[in-house]
Amino acid sequence: MLRSLVIKRSLSNGYQQVIFNAREDVNKLLESQDRSSYILAQYIPEPARDAFIAIRGFNLEINKIHGNKTGASTQLSSTMGLSTADMKFRFWNDILARIFTNPMNDSNIGEPIAILLRDAIRNDLNLDIGYFHRFLQTRKHFVENTSFSTTNDICSYGEGTYSQLNYLTQGLLLSPNISPSVIKLLEESTVLQSLVSDISAHIGQATAIGSMILGMNFYASQNRITLPIDLMTKYDLSQETLFRLSQGHLNDESQISEAREQLKNILYEMATTANDHILTARDKLSKATTEIKDIKNNTNDELIQKQFKNWKKGVPDVIFTPFMVGIPTVLYLNKLQKNDFDIFGKDLQKKEWRLAWTSFKNYYQRKI
Repeated sequence: MLRSLVIKRSLSNGYQQVIFNAREDVNKLLESQDRSSYILAQYIPEPARDAFIAIRGFNLEINKIHGNKTGASTQLSSTMGLSTADMKFRFWNDILARIFTNPMNDSNIGEPIAILLRDAIRNDLNLDIGYFHRFLQTRKHFVENTSFSTTNDICSYGEGTYSQLNYLTQGLLLSPNISPSVIKLLEESTVLQSLVSDISAHIGQATAIGSMILGMNFYASQNRITLPIDLMTKYDLSQETLFRLSQGHLNDESQISEAREQLKNILYEMATTANDHILTARDKLSKATTEIKDIKNNTNDELIQKQFKNWKKGVPDVIFTPFMVGIPTVLYLNKLQKNDFDIFGKDLQKKEWRLAWTSFKNYYQRKI
């Protein structure tokens, strides 16, 4: 009996070490490559924090998958009918299937992100594999078909990617063992349910537009266009000119000046659409705040009445904190506007230092 207890404790200690190592690895990944998520993770309730950083790490790893035609990729495609990107997407689909189908399997899966997700499932936290699949499908389609006809197409891409991550985080924080009072709150109102979902959707679409602007130079270096084709046509900016401008191959000053002015007009229209989504999200957050107060005033549920006084500005943490992923996009859009939508401006090349303070302030003020 004593021996079995010692073995059980040893296995438990070994498992906790695996989780600790995975957490350290993912945190280091975010700290070095997605500092915004690293900072915002501190606002997530601790029982869900590992899963949150795993979701953000998942986003980071999938966004590294590109359709570059390298020698190895071309050879693999010709011999097996699969590209390197195909293989990477298949890897993630397979590993998700493994952890969702049999989360209690102790086999070494090796991938730190998957280890943290599996642990979340073991601890009965809400994670829906459907959101992961939608994200992978949308991203795979993007890798295979980079161009967007309109800004609305970028918004659709955002719904299939960033919004899915937002829904994942929202569901995660609404796990019964984290937020029973807020689950009751949402059960009182389908209006509130709809508002919470809509806010996550609008933030995801704004994030997608911001990411396409931010990543323009990177994609242009690969001879890929992420700006809407209709806006490029409207402002008479050709793909070739954009490539040459971004890659520093335009030498004539008048051509550079004209191309930068055309690009600024395109980015202005894109940023306006992104900002419209942020404004809509803010409006819906205001309506959600009012709806929560109305529920509190009209319900006899003791748990809601008891917890309401702990909700800053009348909005529970588990509803608000998933919306905080929109703050980095707001900061970037504001910086873009301040620099007259000149993506080559020196200020836009500097790292964002305001997120720590802005996130702290917005958390207490309940602002996106």
